[in-house]
Amino acid sequence: MLPPLLMAGSGFAWADEAPGPPAPTTFGEKLDLYQMRTYQFLQPRVERLDRWFVRKGTEQPLPVPPLELRLGLYGLLDLDAADRFHSKGTIDLDAKIFLPNADRFLKLKVSTLDPTLTPGTPPIEGQRTARIGVERSWTDEFHATLGLKASLHPQLYTHLDWSPTWTAGHWKVYPFERLYWESKDGTGEITSLMGDRWQGFWNLRPAASFKWSEKKREVDWATQNGGRGWEWEVSLSLGYITELLRESDIGRRINGGDMARGTSVRFGVYGTPGQENMYLLTFFFKRELRNRWIYYLVAPEIEWNRAHHWGREYRLNVGIEMLLWHDRLASSPAASHAP
Repeated sequence: MLPPLLMAGSGFAWADEAPGPPAPTTFGEKLDLYQMRTYQFLQPRVERLDRWFVRKGTEQPLPVPPLELRLGLYGLLDLDAADRFHSKGTIDLDAKIFLPNADRFLKLKVSTLDPTLTPGTPPIEGQRTARIGVERSWTDEFHATLGLKASLHPQLYTHLDWSPTWTAGHWKVYPFERLYWESKDGTGEITSLMGDRWQGFWNLRPAASFKWSEKKREVDWATQNGGRGWEWEVSLSLGYITELLRESDIGRRINGGDMARGTSVRFGVYGTPGQENMYLLTFFFKRELRNRWIYYLVAPEIEWNRAHHWGREYRLNVGIEMLLWHDRLASSPAASHAP
């Protein structure tokens, strides 16, 4: 909820600013002004934090890249296999803060994404707990993160990622490997592979993931279901996408979170060794709502689950995403929409 809080208290920070352009008159123009001023409020403070790490005698500190803040507000309507109705609201927060003078490859991250889930796991199943961590990159392919999961009893977590990009003809291939540890749930490993094939604005994406975790192994031993801690998923999506977001997280890519404007359909199968446990069909519609920084999405889903004797469960996800990125400020020039 960082942007709304900053907006609410913005008068104290901006009261003494020099006169600027005429005051906005429409609701949309006011939103654009809040977006720009929120960024202008945060970025200087990030630069001030980074200056703490400038070594003595350094004549020219390294410039601080613009921060990236993404906020999603979502609502879920769910009619389960027993015809019971549920509703739920979630917040998706993802902030990247670069500190080049602390270390050229160091980055602060605040996120509600759960790094212990396989990339194609439906967002409804994720733990929307805030995580605050520091990411260290040695190359574009290798990253390590150490942080704290905020909860009633805070937990330490860490993960080591390998995520290269390979090209094979008209395909781009994204292998992904993650080793992780959490102070409460222990260790785990995730292996994924995603393909990306573009034909104009049409995009085809097959993906597969395997996961082993200490926590799941303990559950399997207790229930005697033979899984031994392993889970798997495969999916195939086809979309007509006219604008992409700059998104590197493979989980967002597989779930369509890197799409800014477009329509897609995705079918996924989820299971444990020797059996399928769930089928999920998702239709995904996403469009621009305001000046390349506010987008809305509608995503109806149908789920068939072994636990419910393969009865159909219907869900409707609706949401709004807001991007406080430098290249999407109201005053910045429009960027290309081509994927």
